[in-house]
Amino acid sequence: MNTTVKFFKPLIKFNLRILAILSVLILFSFISYSLFNVYSKTKNYSLSNFISHLVVENVRINGTVHTKGSDIIEKIGLSKNESMWSLNITEVVNRINELPWVKKSDIKKIYPSTLEINIYEHNPIAIWFFDGKKYLVDDESNIIEKLNPADFNNLKVIAGHNALSEIPNIMDILQKFPYFQKKVKSILRVGDRRWTVRLYNGITIHLPENKIADSIKDLEYLDNEKLLLSRYIDVIDMRLPDRIDILPSQIGYRDNINTI
Repeated sequence: MNTTVKFFKPLIKFNLRILAILSVLILFSFISYSLFNVYSKTKNYSLSNFISHLVVENVRINGTVHTKGSDIIEKIGLSKNESMWSLNITEVVNRINELPWVKKSDIKKIYPSTLEINIYEHNPIAIWFFDGKKYLVDDESNIIEKLNPADFNNLKVIAGHNALSEIPNIMDILQKFPYFQKKVKSILRVGDRRWTVRLYNGITIHLPENKIADSIKDLEYLDNEKLLLSRYIDVIDMRLPDRIDILPSQIGYRDNINTI
């Protein structure tokens, strides 16, 4: 009997020790789990509370010349206490791009409360006359569909089936000669090779395929020295190199100036 008791006594103490350790571990796990849940809820609440206070308070608009800031604000469609976090940039950009003068735009969120909007407007440089219709053209040969060509009487009219892609090139050349450019009324692209220019006074000028700038420089020189562009002339033909052919008008002389 005594032997049996002595045999089980160490075993009982061992089992109690294990039970105590397990109890402590379980209690520790329970406490840790509870604290983690409390911390997580508090953290989530704090984050949500922080985000909810990020509202749009300032709108910074860059790059506008013809577009009104009020029209842009209207397109953004900001509500009271609009959330910076949830504002859909893609949708806002698409709405802004609907404005007539806007070519493209982009928006940056500058936290905590500012929207920065960059506007890139169209740059109309000429009116392309094709197939009986007029189209407003920008400096990248793109047709501006949202603007009415009738509102741009100050721009040159350029015609020709293959003229569209070359419009920026000829306009860039003309801009280097403002004196001559003011006299130009319309331009015709001929055979996808060269240009024919019509002046306001009715003179037609056939420019060469190459060295267009040099030819215009010669015209300005002759006009300065001989008043060439003020005379009664129907056609000035510069298509052949090192030669200028002039077809006088049958009407007579303008302002009693002698022909050359």
